[in-house]
Amino acid sequence: MEKYIKFLITVSIIIAVLLLLVIVAVVVYSLRARAKAEKLLKDGKRSGNFIYELLRTSFPKGRLFRRVMLPLLRQDGTAVSVPADLILVDRGGVFVIRQRNIGGNLFNPREGNWQVQNSRGIAEIPNPFRQNQAALRALEAILRQENIYNVPLHNLVVFTGKNVRFRYRQENLLTAENVIEAIRDLNRNRFLNQNEIFSTVAAIRKALPKREPSGNPQSSRAE
Repeated sequence: MEKYIKFLITVSIIIAVLLLLVIVAVVVYSLRARAKAEKLLKDGKRSGNFIYELLRTSFPKGRLFRRVMLPLLRQDGTAVSVPADLILVDRGGVFVIRQRNIGGNLFNPREGNWQVQNSRGIAEIPNPFRQNQAALRALEAILRQENIYNVPLHNLVVFTGKNVRFRYRQENLLTAENVIEAIRDLNRNRFLNQNEIFSTVAAIRKALPKREPSGNPQSSRAE
């Protein structure tokens, strides 16, 4: 009996040590990811790949797609390809991200085009949420074709310019500084488990154009 008690104590100590090591590893990973993101926000060049590189600091690379063309069947039966700047698959669902490399004062009504005012003057831009709608419809059809249902699709717009100011607050209208935290907030609702994430990623990858025979990597592949 005494040997059995000693064995249980030993096993308990080993389990406690392993749990402590896991906690330490998670904390270290989180701190490193945060440090990388902060460095990128401070020193990174805010070009076309900026949000992709930023998200890579905090989310698995294999769940990210950048600059993809998604197949979409119109109501009249014609097939078209629609663009998506970034797609992320995670616990909270599928995030379709429109990136705009613009800074300044933004007039952003819910309907109609938007206006941006900065040192270059005043310019009109298309409503980026509306620009994402076709990609959202395409993804819904892609998942349905693979018998994947009830996956939340999130329409996100991220402005990367420094000192961007929005006239109106809108849900999922973000800056580079708060996009990671916004996605983490949405991930708190754990809609997808690991198997469902894998199936969703596989369905999207299956629908994308194949790589060129030359072997050159295409922007439509998963990163």
